[in-house]
Amino acid sequence: MPDDMLWGGRFEGSVHPAIQEFTNSLPFDRRLVRHDLLASLAHARMLRETEVLSRGDSDLILSGLSEILREVEAGELEVAGPDEDVHTWIERTLVERVGDAGKRLHAARSRNDQTAIALRLYVRERLEDVLSGVAGLQRVLTGQAVSFRETFLPGYTHLQRGQPVSLAHHLLAHVAALAADAHRLRAAHRLAGVSPLGAGALAGTSFPIDPARSAALLGLDRTFANSMHIVGDRDYVLDAAYACAMLSVHLSRWADEVVLWSTREFGFIELDDSVAQGSSIMPQKKNPEAAEILRGKSARAIGNVTALLALMKGLPLTFNSDFQEDKERLFDTLDTADWSLAAAIAVARGVNYRTDAMEAALAGGMLTATELADHLVRRGVPFRRAHQQAGEAVRMAEEGGVELWDLDLETLRTCCPSAGDDVHDVLRPDAAVAAHDSPGGPAPARVLEQLQEVDREVAALEAWLDRRTDPPIRRAHLEERLLDAVLA
Repeated sequence: MPDDMLWGGRFEGSVHPAIQEFTNSLPFDRRLVRHDLLASLAHARMLRETEVLSRGDSDLILSGLSEILREVEAGELEVAGPDEDVHTWIERTLVERVGDAGKRLHAARSRNDQTAIALRLYVRERLEDVLSGVAGLQRVLTGQAVSFRETFLPGYTHLQRGQPVSLAHHLLAHVAALAADAHRLRAAHRLAGVSPLGAGALAGTSFPIDPARSAALLGLDRTFANSMHIVGDRDYVLDAAYACAMLSVHLSRWADEVVLWSTREFGFIELDDSVAQGSSIMPQKKNPEAAEILRGKSARAIGNVTALLALMKGLPLTFNSDFQEDKERLFDTLDTADWSLAAAIAVARGVNYRTDAMEAALAGGMLTATELADHLVRRGVPFRRAHQQAGEAVRMAEEGGVELWDLDLETLRTCCPSAGDDVHDVLRPDAAVAAHDSPGGPAPARVLEQLQEVDREVAALEAWLDRRTDPPIRRAHLEERLLDAVLA
């Protein structure tokens, strides 16, 4: 068995080349190199403080790991070679630089807790990137909403015109979905913040370690409650993937609207040339391809969540090499979320709203029929009867080829005898929107409240992202020193 393997003492033969290639994860888990190095720095420092490692060995290990990390981050060192995974690569590289002292790093640690901590750190960092994109898209949409508090268009149910709303209110519906995504992403970030270092392969260790110290050095405030659970736990992967999948579903709904609204049939928006593409045969075409691809990307995120759930189903405790399959699905999901948000922000900025077409669409749909029914209710008519009478008024207007608000009072009272002299005041679309002054509604004052609340929420998210700092062990590395004052 080759000496550069992390295992093999009981093996006499070599691994079959086909098996070696089949089980090799370095081509994709090399992404974890920075996070694995940081976790190794924290582990080494903890071993030094608990006197599992001597000061001389720990000095060599810490300086060696810091040197490797600097070179990796500077792009000066490529993670490549015959190693079966990134963990083997790190240990081999360390031993080549500091000698036998590097072989002492793995005391009180297994690849099981080593893999788990690197992946948890990676997930948290990438979720912060995704959250930054969510906040960016919310800022773009709310910035547009501010300008359209009194621009009206139909609100739809079943893709049929329902009631008039403001464009601002409509845009804020998408912002509200993104706010829910931000909450899910924050929750996934928090749930990933448990350090598994010290759990070992599954049963902890007999060394006098301090898992809380390792966690603190990595900027984490929680450690595991059960060593068997933590090494076999990939819930945080599923949490992150699900949160990103829900985000992709919301982006897909918004993108579908961009596609729909850019058609001649709707004509509510015109896309800037920078976010549209043409046809290879039809010169007149201006296609919303970025929005279409954005809509399609949700299938990948949904598929990845399904694959991860299927992967975890029925696995026995604790660690299983099946987990190797979680990384490519997770990486693809997080990459897709980042790319999708960047594209969505660009498309959103490239949308030009055709308010004339929106306001023209208010005609012909009898959008204030509900207001007529509500008017009758206020005058003592039971709602079900008011609903029936308003429906009769709609049919009468359609047969006459006029709008509901064009029916004169005498005609209107033939089917709505309780209609008041002021009934026409509630049938105008702008009046209908203004009347819907319930919390969360489209009335201008309520929209202003929503804008203010969104601004507070996004500002809080941005402030939280700004407060995110490098873990103490990395700050020490960046300052090229490992002083007690830095790591206290």
